[in-house]
Amino acid sequence: MKSRYQRQRSLIIAGLALGLILATCVPSARANVYATNIKLNGELINATAAQGSEVSISYILNEPASAGVTINVLSNAVVVRTIDIAGDTDGAFTGLNTVTWDGKDADGSNVGPGAHYSVRITAASTGYDVWTTTSTDNLDGNLVWEGRGIGVNQNPKSPYYGRIFVANSHIDDVFGVNVPGDSVGMIKLNADGSFADEGAFSTGGHAWAGDFYSPWKLEVSADDYVYINDWTGSGEIYRWDQTLSTNSQLHVLRTDNWAPGCNMSGPAIFGTGPNTEIYMADIPYPNAQGIVKYSVTADGTCATNDIGKVVIPIAPPLSLYPYDIALDKHHNYYMIQYRANTTDAAPRVMRYPANYDINTNAVADWDTATLYGAAQQADDWNDAFGIAVDPTGTYVAVCFDGTADRGNTKILEAATGILVTNLDLDMDINGAGATHDDLDVCWDAVGNVYYIDDYSGVWRTVSPPGTNSSTTAAVVTLEVVGPPPAPAITSCSLAAGVFTMSFTAGASDTASAFEVFSCGTVNGTYGLASGANITESGGTFQATVPASAPVQFYRIHRK
Repeated sequence: MKSRYQRQRSLIIAGLALGLILATCVPSARANVYATNIKLNGELINATAAQGSEVSISYILNEPASAGVTINVLSNAVVVRTIDIAGDTDGAFTGLNTVTWDGKDADGSNVGPGAHYSVRITAASTGYDVWTTTSTDNLDGNLVWEGRGIGVNQNPKSPYYGRIFVANSHIDDVFGVNVPGDSVGMIKLNADGSFADEGAFSTGGHAWAGDFYSPWKLEVSADDYVYINDWTGSGEIYRWDQTLSTNSQLHVLRTDNWAPGCNMSGPAIFGTGPNTEIYMADIPYPNAQGIVKYSVTADGTCATNDIGKVVIPIAPPLSLYPYDIALDKHHNYYMIQYRANTTDAAPRVMRYPANYDINTNAVADWDTATLYGAAQQADDWNDAFGIAVDPTGTYVAVCFDGTADRGNTKILEAATGILVTNLDLDMDINGAGATHDDLDVCWDAVGNVYYIDDYSGVWRTVSPPGTNSSTTAAVVTLEVVGPPPAPAITSCSLAAGVFTMSFTAGASDTASAFEVFSCGTVNGTYGLASGANITESGGTFQATVPASAPVQFYRIHRK
């Protein structure tokens, strides 16, 4: 176990060094950028606005849109107004941006009432030349004391698109709890690393052990659920909604689902709803099963006493046990083995085809022992800890704890296993090998990779090279409401010194929206009628006024 004090000092020093490097070496280009948390008039789902009134359009950018932002306002998928924002101006910066739409179409006319409008936001970047870290280590949202799991919502139809979840498995027992990532549980963050609107932290109502294994790995499904492994409970899986609310907790995979002696790491989630498949890596040595598949029932849980089905057995190249599992969109399998000895020639990473059949002599598509041989027998290839495939199935990211603290995250070609680049395998300001322990990794929908560096106590975001343009269609819709109907007087009467006037108005109007004016002459100056009282019932209103003058004229006025 590393010194906590050493870890904190290394974070401070690394942050200073990174600041110096960024100030002198980083080009002016930006990262893979996209819009999330799109709100209309502050609403994520349903919003309203009066015809002709201004509408607030807000969104979060994970990085500056150096090549600008385009906002399309749509009615039934037809663009009625386009707002263009240049890079390096308001509306194109990292974090929360707010743009005002005047409620008019391209011809300058107010858009019609009764229709529902939506927005589509395209953010563009000129990109980096190489894989580049775009997050900042010393922000409160990036700090996590013992991070074990990380995941990002990749569902563009979700109001929580781009939300980041990080699991912390031990309390900060050196410096105390100073940021949300110091407590045992999960951090909830927006795409820019800011904290979620409803709160930065949640336990989900579960009693996590906080013993470095609970909570463990997590995955975000395509239908907006967060699956989290409690490895202290031999790998039991719990599921939550996107806010990790206590009442959404579901015990999906339980001890009655275990074969004798199993110990499950993972999960990987494939599919949605009743078609959800859960894949776990069974790791006990020497009796590991390999990769085990579970299916869920209609209520989202695994059936009682269903011990799953082994889909990838322990057989070369998977010769010891799998430590984590990922699937791409084509259902190909990617897995890692935790190999701690540099002389061990067994593969650290391997891919099996989607049509792999346990009953045949089929072999893996590729494995790192075949690809790299002795080259993988190195400190930076040891202790494989987590694996994830990008949404397009182009890259697989693997994080390594590393021997002698030479941890790093490697990007491989998913189809071939060829090494693309090493992340976090760098030098410190003195030219010596920097210390890193990378423990989990994931991707967002636009191709940024996220990993946890446990030595530094942070999670980071890295952008792939190249230009980028990503379009997000807002989930929220806006109903434009026309002007309310004018009040119409339907009857008047005078009895027992009280004048009574009935009138109609909008069905959604309330009595407080109106007031009674009076004057002694029809064309005179009207003022508030003393003692007036207005009641209403479903769009029908009644006003009563004490009749204190011989002749009096009355009007109903909308405030």
